[in-house]
Amino acid sequence: MQYCPVNGSPGGPSNTAAGGEGEPPAPSTQANGAAGLARAALGTFSPSRVPAMARHNYRRELIAACSFPFALVLFEGSVLSVLVRIGFEGQVSGALLNAVSALISVVPALANLSSFFWVRLAHGQHKIRAITRVQAIMLVAAFGMALAPRNAFGLILIAVAALTARTCWAGFSSIRSTVWRNNYRAGVRARITGRFAMVGPTLIALLSLGLGLAIDLAGREHSGLGELLARWGLEPSAGDLSWGVFRVAVPVGCVLGIVGLWSWSGIRVREHRRLLRLERETDAGEAPSFNPIALVNVVRKDRDYDKFMTAQLLLGLGNITTFSLLAIVLREYFGAGYFRSLVVTTAISLLVMPMAVPFWAKMLDGMHIARFRAYHSWVFVVSIGVLFAACWTRTFWPLYVFAALRGVAFGGGALGWTLGHLDFASDHNSSNYMGVHVTLTGVRGVLAGVGGVTLYEGLERVAPGAGVWVFVLCGGLTTLGALGFVALSRDLRKRGKMGPRGRRITAADADPGRPTAQG
Repeated sequence: MQYCPVNGSPGGPSNTAAGGEGEPPAPSTQANGAAGLARAALGTFSPSRVPAMARHNYRRELIAACSFPFALVLFEGSVLSVLVRIGFEGQVSGALLNAVSALISVVPALANLSSFFWVRLAHGQHKIRAITRVQAIMLVAAFGMALAPRNAFGLILIAVAALTARTCWAGFSSIRSTVWRNNYRAGVRARITGRFAMVGPTLIALLSLGLGLAIDLAGREHSGLGELLARWGLEPSAGDLSWGVFRVAVPVGCVLGIVGLWSWSGIRVREHRRLLRLERETDAGEAPSFNPIALVNVVRKDRDYDKFMTAQLLLGLGNITTFSLLAIVLREYFGAGYFRSLVVTTAISLLVMPMAVPFWAKMLDGMHIARFRAYHSWVFVVSIGVLFAACWTRTFWPLYVFAALRGVAFGGGALGWTLGHLDFASDHNSSNYMGVHVTLTGVRGVLAGVGGVTLYEGLERVAPGAGVWVFVLCGGLTTLGALGFVALSRDLRKRGKMGPRGRRITAADADPGRPTAQG
């Protein structure tokens, strides 16, 4: 039955006057229409929309996806670095404050370097128990930030806690990919996990804006929030009040994060015994190792994955360099304050991203990741071009277009980043492949962050305003990455490793006798 926009009920009478002109719908009609749209939007997340055998796990993961962002936003690099700069200003030396703030901003990239450790630790071990232990450590580390005093020791403690929490989240991401491979069959995997990718960024965007608004309100004279924090012994200065908001937000976020941990503890891994047996019987040469050099064996043995990672390296270098410079150019080229900067760097992209996920998920479910990236990567290329044009002309409004395009690209990137390696890996070594992928993400994140800022500042010293030409280099790198995916896609198709129109060759195609009763 289709929804009738006139009166909110199917088949209802037309709201047309005698003269033939439609009258505006009544307020109740508009309310019914809005309620119907809301129900339709929320209905896409209903467990009834996924295969019956996957519903239990999907329901549990959805609860966790709605709970963990309340904790994740607390050690989000862009948010925490701002809070540290405000809260510790005047409490520690400027050099130490700047150094630690810079460290916090690259914590997500540094954390990815630990993936090889988590892959080895979880190899042959119960996956859900391993995940919940990692999540517990993450929440304890996050909670520790609320206890940090406002001095040099507390500043270092916060940096260590943020790095620990992010490292645990990287471990969770590495292990989770194996759970997803077993629990959700390839034909629906991207659409199911894409719903989780829609929830997290949306909540983090809204929570970031809410936290920033709360800090602004706390700093205002005669504000109710500021007076409340003052009663708790906080001085009426901007730094103290912002840190007071943070101290309140941390335990609340961690408690809600515990709900996510509890939900994950009830997830069941399909064919878990078979998976663990295969991992434990893996040859020593193929088994994951604590030595990160051992991960090189994965790309040495799988030349297609090696080419895929090379293209991903080029694409990632261009993108991450762009992101690391965005806050700088917003301030130096446009004089943007906290709110406008946050809208461009975080809010628009993360709010657009969930709307783009269904489109990308449907595409990824129907084709190999190499073909998917051959299309998807060009959105990043175009977005960087828009960013360069905005900075070159000193025109602010194109930055909103850039942020929206980046959100569209993020929608596909989140799926491709999490699921892409599964088109190359087997059941018993998917964690190894994810480990390589996540570790190289950390490497290029560190290189891009340091190298991009160094190059930008060097160009600015040579000629003020020349720093924006770094974005031309970024666009060139992402273009090379996109062309690499195009070349790999054609090569796989030519060698019969990819079906018509980029369709992936599934395990069922290769072995029709293998059970595929996964949800």
